[in-house]
This record gives sequence, C-alpha cells and structure tokens, in this order.
Amino acid sequence: MPTLMRTQLLLIALLPAIARADALTDLRAALGQLGATTPVRGSLDVTTTSKNNEEERPDSGKVTVGFDVSDAGVRILYPKAALTQADQEARGEAIDPERASPTRSGFRHVRPLHVAELLDAAGALNVILESAQLLEVRPTNYRGKPSRVVVMKLTPKASKATTKHLKKLDGKLSVWIGDDGIPLGAERSMNLKASFLLMTLETDQKDNWTYTRSGDRLVVTRYDNTEKTDGLGQHESSQTTEVIRME
Repeated sequence: MPTLMRTQLLLIALLPAIARADALTDLRAALGQLGATTPVRGSLDVTTTSKNNEEERPDSGKVTVGFDVSDAGVRILYPKAALTQADQEARGEAIDPERASPTRSGFRHVRPLHVAELLDAAGALNVILESAQLLEVRPTNYRGKPSRVVVMKLTPKASKATTKHLKKLDGKLSVWIGDDGIPLGAERSMNLKASFLLMTLETDQKDNWTYTRSGDRLVVTRYDNTEKTDGLGQHESSQTTEVIRME
C-alpha cells in the first residue's frame, strides 16, 4: 500500500479522537472567555432534606437570601424577617430539641464560597475539568435546544493522608453545550469507597447544574444535589435544590 494512502487511512481513523480532543479544548477556551466581571443581583432559594437511620423524622430546610455581585465581591443579604424567624426557631429548639427549625436548617446551607461558585460557574466548571478525561461527544438536545454533550471521566486527585484510606474514587461528568459553545447544563456523578480499620464507608453523589449567560458571566439558575452514604453503622441521605433568580 502506498505511503500516502496509509497516511490518509490513519488520519481517517484518528478523526473521531481528534474531534473529541477538540471538543474539550473548545470547552475550556469558551469558559476562559467568561471572565465574570458583569455585575448581577437577585435571590437564592434553598430547599434541603436530610435523614439518617437514627432520626425519626427528616431534617428539612427552606430559606431565601439575596445576593449582589460587583467589583467589590459577593454580598449575601439575609432578610430581616428570615433572621427573626431563625431566632424564634432557636428559642423553640431550646424548649423542645425535636421541634423543626426549617429556616435555621436552610441558613446552614447558605455557604458564601458555594454561592460565589454558582455566580461564576465558568470558573467552578474549569476546576472540575482539571481531572477530566474525554470519553465521548455526540449531538443531542438539552431541554428542547439543539446541543452536543461532552462526556468525561473524572479522576480527582487526593492527598496522601486520604489516599491510604481510599478504595475507589471516580466519577463521570456530562456537559451540554449550545450552538454558541457555551454550556447549557452539566451533570456529575461521583462514587467514593474508603476503609478505616475494619470499617467501610461508601458515598454516592450526584450534581446537576442548569446554566444561563449574563454578559461575560455564566450563572447557575438551578442546582440539584443528592448524596447517599453508608458505613460506620450509619445510613444517611440528603437532597438539596438551589434556584437563582436574577433581577
């Protein structure tokens, strides 16, 4: 077979791999263009439910806070009415520890760094991509919009102290990309198995993000997280939904 023909056949065989590699490169490049300098403001609704095998009833939380993002940084606004309700719930818990305190439980899930990542989703997604290896790219639809999905394997690195206990730590990430190259949504699943002496711990986590673009900022409009943990004599599960509404 002539050398030129062999070269052409080799290039044809490599085209799918080249296309996949370009998809990940293009995604990183698109995220790099989103510098998150556009000011945004709005509200964040947090709804949570968690339970374990030792509690008779699940712990539920629900709260709404405001946010304001500018050159000065991220400011989270805690409504006075919600703070008053949280104070009343604390007084109720002091009398009856079994009394529900949904506002206080909701506030415990308002984490400043996490809120900042929701409002600069490009930066947060780029961090996840540090441990990503491309598996597949295919055309599809995302909530009725034409898109392509980039599927990746995740192999996060762990510290030496953590690694000695790990039996398994891997995951999968799918990112749906619109015609303009900007992510529309993402889904991540993670599985962790670890052992401590004669005890084993296993955790399954799933995260879903829905994105929108505001200027040069990628914002998460909805985030869903579910976790299940078994081990050390415990069975725990939790579900959190966070919805961002921009003004």
